[in-house]
Amino acid sequence: MMYLAVFTGGALGSLLRELLIAQDLGVWPMSSSWVVNVIACAAIGWLYAIRHRLHERVMHLWAVGFCGGLSTFSTFAADISAYLSRDELPTALASVSLEIFVGLLAVVIGERCGHLLFGRSS
Repeated sequence: MMYLAVFTGGALGSLLRELLIAQDLGVWPMSSSWVVNVIACAAIGWLYAIRHRLHERVMHLWAVGFCGGLSTFSTFAADISAYLSRDELPTALASVSLEIFVGLLAVVIGERCGHLLFGRSS
C-alpha cells in the first residue's frame, strides 16, 4: 500500500508540475520550475508540521509522492547549466542562491503555518 500511495502522489504531483511549468513566467529568477520547487518546499514544511495528525500512508502519498513529483531538481539543474553554457556565472550563482534560500524559507513558513493551524505535536 505504501508504494501505491507514493505512486499515486507522484503521478498527481508530476501532472500538476507539467501544468504549471507549461506556463512560462518569463521573469528571472521566477521560472516555472522555480515556482513549483518553492511550492513543493512550502507543502513539505506544512506536512512535516502536521505529520503527527496524519497516517503514515497519507504522509507517503503527499510528502514523498506528491511533493517529490511536483518538485524538479533536474529542471533546476538544467536552468543553471543553461546560464553556465552562456557564460552567465553571476546569474547562475544568484539563481542557485536565491532558489535555495527561498526554498528553505518556504519550508519554514509552511511548517509555521502548519503549527499555527493545527498546533504542535506533544
